[in-house]
Amino acid sequence: MVHKNNTLKSKVVAGLFWQYFQKISSHTVSFIVSIILARLLLPSDFGLIALISVFIVISNVFIDSGFGNALIQKKDIDEIDTSSVFITNLSISIILYLVIFVCSPWVAEFYQQDLLCPLLRVLSLQIILMSLCCVQNAMLIRNMKFKINFYVNLSAVVLSSFVGITCAYNGQGVWSIVYSQLTMQTVNLIGYWILVGWRPKCVYSFTRIKSLFGYGSRILGGSLLNVVYNNLYNLIIGKRYSSAELGFYNRGQLIPTIIVDNAANTINSVMFPALAKIQDDLPRFLSVVRRMVSMVAFIVFWVVAILFPLSNSIVEVLLTSKWLPAVPFMQIVCVTVCFTPFVLINSAILTALGDSKKYLRAAIISKILAIILICAASFVNVYFMVSMGCVAAALNVFIMGWWNNSMIKYTWSDFIKDISPSFILATITLLIVLLIAQLHLSNLLILSLGGAIGSTVYFGLAYIFRFKSLQMLKEIRKK
Repeated sequence: MVHKNNTLKSKVVAGLFWQYFQKISSHTVSFIVSIILARLLLPSDFGLIALISVFIVISNVFIDSGFGNALIQKKDIDEIDTSSVFITNLSISIILYLVIFVCSPWVAEFYQQDLLCPLLRVLSLQIILMSLCCVQNAMLIRNMKFKINFYVNLSAVVLSSFVGITCAYNGQGVWSIVYSQLTMQTVNLIGYWILVGWRPKCVYSFTRIKSLFGYGSRILGGSLLNVVYNNLYNLIIGKRYSSAELGFYNRGQLIPTIIVDNAANTINSVMFPALAKIQDDLPRFLSVVRRMVSMVAFIVFWVVAILFPLSNSIVEVLLTSKWLPAVPFMQIVCVTVCFTPFVLINSAILTALGDSKKYLRAAIISKILAIILICAASFVNVYFMVSMGCVAAALNVFIMGWWNNSMIKYTWSDFIKDISPSFILATITLLIVLLIAQLHLSNLLILSLGGAIGSTVYFGLAYIFRFKSLQMLKEIRKK
């Protein structure tokens, strides 16, 4: 038992390293490229792509249909399971692409943007490309081989970035983003097929698909609600306001989303297969969850305490003054992403335990409340609407956590105890950095001083008061 515990712990630590290293490396490159493109393209260009991406992301949920999670969660799988899922995913992707191709003119007419029709038809080719590597990705996550993910995704980001910048410099405008994204999916596809080694067989079992879909269908329902909710701003801003305002929102949420959301997604993608392996050992399960919550809070609150007060300087230095309307969006999203990691952890708990019914119920309740709040707030103004998303995220944590209390006895008082030390530390840090941001200095100097002093205060106090999360981070770094 000790050997198994150590093996799982090593896999989790290695998985966290490679997944987060992959996310940070990939998104660092993507972020640098986005800064270059922001200087070459217009806010309305990013707004159009953000609007199109909604339809592609929703389609991708239908492609996977929860089968990816079902393959990861199921204790024993064989070639019949994987090949059946592959054939199903590919068939669904072709049908979805044809639907989008036919409906593209109506979408363009609804949003009164003629360019949306050809953009949507071309960019939606991603849907078929994604379906061809869904099973390979699930196999990597199931076996916790995140190192391969690192090599594949980083290669895809670098090559697609080169394509995007080259096209933008040659005056391709919004099409440069389209070509970049298609390049990324193509490289991902080639990389997975070469490195994973799995190939589909000419076998298909409707019985196996039905069995997997029994679990996966509820994951599909919850994931679909999540995707609609996460892209609700794009749909509403694109219709009620302008593509330029959508572009400001899209760039404003970029930095906190890249840093915090992707860190949270990294942890979730590693913790789900890890928790699934110990789903029968609830005391150990709870211990792992509590350590993870503490560590996530420690990292996320530090990032937000630095980003929020320095957002104005960050936007002006990186994106130039033409993007300053994105600052309020960035600050609001900084607060919102504080809740995102805990929503994902709560989701991982329910899905790892195999209780997709409770996951679906929690997702339905939380997302419907969120959609109502955001839609109602859109009649006031765009900033109030995005602020209501922050309230909705807090409600989501509460609703998802209520079921976890009944399943693994993780109470609200335990949750508050796990995050409170980091929250207090972050509040002190934020106030200090906010004072630095008010100084009459150059933006570069404010960023340097704010980041350095804020981080020194945060980690210095954590060291003085012997934060367990800091010790865990040291352990991960050593391993």
